[in-house]
Amino acid sequence: MTDEGESGAALDPAAATRQYVTAGLAALGLKARDDELAVIEAVDAVYRPSIRALLDAELDLVVPEPRADMSGPPRTLDPS
Repeated sequence: MTDEGESGAALDPAAATRQYVTAGLAALGLKARDDELAVIEAVDAVYRPSIRALLDAELDLVVPEPRADMSGPPRTLDPS
């Protein structure tokens, strides 16, 4: 998937993030300062690759953990 600007040209990830965030905030009647947008872009640059990998992973066939308990280690279907 390619992020595109109004002209249809591909945007670099930072520009696409800035456009997306600015538009989302504008829809809520808010505006971010340049320093706030810089922080958002930095966080996006750190986490975007991992988030993209999770979104692209084919996890539909992964069997969920039975009776998931986040306070302990994962359980398996086979108790042995």
